[in-house]
Amino acid sequence: MLSWNDSNNNKAFLAGDISLTFNGISIWTVGKNSADPKQRAIAEDMNHAPMPIGPVGKPTEQQNILIAYGYNHSKYPKAVKEYIRYMWEKEQYDAWEQASNGYVAPPLPAYNDNPVWTSDPKITPFRDCLKRCLDNGYAGSLGYASAAVMGDFIVVDMFAEACSGSLAPKAAAAHAAERAKRYYQV
Repeated sequence: MLSWNDSNNNKAFLAGDISLTFNGISIWTVGKNSADPKQRAIAEDMNHAPMPIGPVGKPTEQQNILIAYGYNHSKYPKAVKEYIRYMWEKEQYDAWEQASNGYVAPPLPAYNDNPVWTSDPKITPFRDCLKRCLDNGYAGSLGYASAAVMGDFIVVDMFAEACSGSLAPKAAAAHAAERAKRYYQV
């Protein structure tokens, strides 16, 4: 299968079809809470670690940070700002992080002491991702274009085209660049 959405890597990993994925903690959380004994066994056997550092000599992982947004066009912008301020207070944030089982990597070092990060050694690697990860816009800037390129799976599709043989690697890269242009020309 060479089409993809955000849940496919979880399903493929928990089915035993793949053995490595660059993913948040969701695969482990789903597996350890599954009614399926095979999925629970996979979750028990799996582990998490930072991605290896390649020839560039520095980490190049993608951020796994999901944060809150308040849009300018909101009908109640003051209420949105107050809600976000409240939710990012340590007491509320810590509870949210624990409920998410470490799914949302801490955006501030002040949140690194949350007990969720040491409750299981399989969770701890996600705590320090801000120290080693690049944002989605790297080496450009964050914004509409970088988010759209991620959301449209341009890089994922490029690899699928090259790996399936539907396009030669150079042609797949050119096709990806052409697709990305439409977002960066807005």
